[in-house]
Amino acid sequence: MPVRFVGRMVLDRWPDNFFAETEQVAYCPANIVPGIDFSNDPLLQGRLFSYLDTQKSRLGTANFHQIPINAPKCPVMNFQRDGQMQMLQPKGRANYEPNSLGNSGEISGPRECPATGFQTFPSAEQGDKLRIRDESFADHYSQARLFFRSLDPAEQAHLASAFVFELSKVTIGEIRRRMLANLVNVDPNLAGRVAGGLNMEVPDASPVAAPVQDLELSPALRIIGGPHELHTLKGRTVGILVADGSNRQSVDQLATNVREAGGRALIVAPKIGGTKMSDGSVLEADAQLAGFPSVMVDAIALELANKGCELLLTEAAAIQFVMDAFGHLKAIGATPAAKPLLDKAGVEPDAGIVPIDERFVQAAGRRYWDREHKIRTLA
Repeated sequence: MPVRFVGRMVLDRWPDNFFAETEQVAYCPANIVPGIDFSNDPLLQGRLFSYLDTQKSRLGTANFHQIPINAPKCPVMNFQRDGQMQMLQPKGRANYEPNSLGNSGEISGPRECPATGFQTFPSAEQGDKLRIRDESFADHYSQARLFFRSLDPAEQAHLASAFVFELSKVTIGEIRRRMLANLVNVDPNLAGRVAGGLNMEVPDASPVAAPVQDLELSPALRIIGGPHELHTLKGRTVGILVADGSNRQSVDQLATNVREAGGRALIVAPKIGGTKMSDGSVLEADAQLAGFPSVMVDAIALELANKGCELLLTEAAAIQFVMDAFGHLKAIGATPAAKPLLDKAGVEPDAGIVPIDERFVQAAGRRYWDREHKIRTLA
């Protein structure tokens, strides 16, 4: 099936409490709204049961839907009551309907509303109902082939290298050989690259239960060069590294430019209490350099003067901060005084290494995949 975009989900804030709002989230495909119903797909039918069973086990109660993060925004009236960790206090003697307690002045509970309640989709059915799987379930490789061949070359290299990394941890050679035989069915080129990374021969393809199809490639499956790739700072974070002597006006202007582009600017300094700027003021930091690696941000800017850069040349955290950003193919903005730190971190000039001016805001909204062959060997 081709990718179809049916809506957009917008994340508009960070969780206030990670445990309450993230760890306790309980997704369940059985929860649907009027207008949606279930197909006879066996995988879906299995998940309709297993998700509910899993959430009861994971959260310890059948009442997980009463936890605030899982509770519906509107009140839901039903006769479900009791059970461990019941968070509501249902009233009334009857937990069923129909009942006649309402005629006696007691609470009779909710009533069914056929006009607005759930109705099964009136789909036309024909044929025999059997407990078997469709023949398409025997096709184990066509979708994997479609996915791999739809990727950008850089993404294909990452996928092949991921196979090499994981299979290198498999100590039984026959299992590695069997996986390579499976990969031959996905794509012979992929199997060859993985085999080369493992220093193994490419085996014959494993037997298939159904012919492998060459499906039409889908650009929507790729991130790099795909139809929805975004080169933007919106929603991204820039780490601005400062030290003694950094120019306050330049730092403030950069932070403003990042925010105006929709990003977030974080000040990183050797000490959390801040650093003394060129105008004598103290700029407080958002993070301490030693405890804030550049993996936490999407791009970095080295707003350094000669004095501050000289001090950071003997700080392993500063060197690693820059080295990781370069290795993770991120944009790096730097003042001329920061060049010694760039050199010590092994940074080589490319399109993603730019001065701190209007070019940096443009450069910071993407990764630089052309850099990768300089810093690591991929399968």
